[in-house]
Amino acid sequence: MERLKRIAKGALSQSELEVIKRVFDLATTQSWFDDAQYSRDGFAVALIDLFRCGIVNPTQLEKIALFWALSDFSQTMSSIQRAKLRSLYGGCEIEREVSC
Repeated sequence: MERLKRIAKGALSQSELEVIKRVFDLATTQSWFDDAQYSRDGFAVALIDLFRCGIVNPTQLEKIALFWALSDFSQTMSSIQRAKLRSLYGGCEIEREVSC
């Protein structure tokens, strides 16, 4: 939850963060999800972006997020995708603005 609070920078309520955390936990515990820290951080940013852009229905958020996670954050991702995630989220504070 702390990761999500830090990324959201106080812009989401506790109940909104709980919805996002439930979806985050669902996706990141799948056997196919890449468990590297940069993948987890990148996926957290993606979830918060989806929520901020209006995907607030928990069922819709879950479906979209699971497909996105499978596409972009799986253990079988390409080396190019892995390098991109490392460069964006590996070892530095996440500072990203959302544009919908």
